[in-house]
Amino acid sequence: MNETARAAIVTGVAGDVEIRSYDLPRPGPGEFVLEVELCGMCGTDAHIYRGRLDSVRFPALLGHEIVGRLTALGEGVRADHAGRPVEVGDRVGVFPALSCGRCYECTVRRRPGSCPDRRPSYGFASPADRPPYLTGGFATHLYASNAGTVFYRTGLEPAVAVLQEPLSVALHGLERSRVGIGSTVVVQGVGAIGLMAVVAARAAGAARVVAVGGPPARLELAAALGADEVVDIDRVPDPARRAHAVRDALGESRGADAVIGTAGSPAAFTEAIGLVADGGTLAELGNFTDRGTVPFNPFSDLLKRDITIAGVYGAGPDMQRRYHSALTLLRRGGLPFDQVVSHRVPLSGARRALEALGGDYRLDDREIVKLAIDPHA
Repeated sequence: MNETARAAIVTGVAGDVEIRSYDLPRPGPGEFVLEVELCGMCGTDAHIYRGRLDSVRFPALLGHEIVGRLTALGEGVRADHAGRPVEVGDRVGVFPALSCGRCYECTVRRRPGSCPDRRPSYGFASPADRPPYLTGGFATHLYASNAGTVFYRTGLEPAVAVLQEPLSVALHGLERSRVGIGSTVVVQGVGAIGLMAVVAARAAGAARVVAVGGPPARLELAAALGADEVVDIDRVPDPARRAHAVRDALGESRGADAVIGTAGSPAAFTEAIGLVADGGTLAELGNFTDRGTVPFNPFSDLLKRDITIAGVYGAGPDMQRRYHSALTLLRRGGLPFDQVVSHRVPLSGARRALEALGGDYRLDDREIVKLAIDPHA
């Protein structure tokens, strides 16, 4: 194990990203140190960078979609969360959320996100100028400083294994939307979580899946991952015309049984309500940070149409189960998962990547499908 580690630290809201060095800690009981091979960068990271998540204070070390190899194990760390033996050198995926696993919220209500002893998730712990350091994935190493950190050994390539966290979020959305055999589904937004929602909808038995979003590279991949039709928001910019295009793609003038909203804007949420068939469900995943409010009529938008609106916050209750299910789906293969990560960015390029993800979705003259930090590039 190297004696020092490097990390890309966001110094302030939309501010500089500095590469800082830290001494590698020696893990205590229940802890471990991981050499990060790849860490996904998602829209949440871009929102945090813009100061849209009040719980994260700066300077901050971001990155919560973490895959790497174990370099040091503390006392008692002998197996992953599925009970499979682990040793130094094994590749693992790390689930970012941390809860006690013993309290009423964890064991009875099965809502670890509401655990009173919940600690800041990896990639969300702050500030980064005080210990414990190395608590996010935009670094050469992760210090898993909390006993009970959920992780799974995997033989998948890093570019596929890094999809485990976004797929677990998509699975939460599919469960809340009640998608089943024969369902018609609209996936609104084709970032990493939207693409994974297409995969999850197919795995759940959906009969027809329509993906709505852009840019074209993401829509092409959505089709390769299982979408029957795609609707490009740039080619159909008017929401009313777009709604007609989506219904034509569904082959259903009434709308979809389920809409999975991953686009992450209030306007998109309003549009999604109009795409749900009467009696259907909108599962909203995308507005993970506060982007503002929308006009809403409880009678005409909700009750009269007998629809369900389900809020989906991250991987949600039973998050560990979904994380494991995501790994199972990725291991099954048969889909071009290895094409989802379009850009591998070194630590020195973290700010440029965050700006692009919150801007025009282009980096190095190519459309972004999925960004990932490669700390050893």
